[in-house]
Amino acid sequence: HYEFRLVAEALAEFPSVEHIKVEDGPGRSRGRSFRVKLWPTLIALRDGIEVARTVRPEAVEPVRALMQQL
Repeated sequence: HYEFRLVAEALAEFPSVEHIKVEDGPGRSRGRSFRVKLWPTLIALRDGIEVARTVRPEAVEPVRALMQQL
């Protein structure tokens, strides 16, 4: 998927950022607990608090901007 390549490209620039992939579906409520409705959604957390999010990024820049908030 194109979006996942964008995420990998941006993450390569921020090696100190931990990326945790979360799947959602029957019996898995993690995505819903963060009010995720579209995939991929990237949520930046600092000390467990959401500081930024980007939904279905179509370019690397929104992902990079998200990472810069951390």
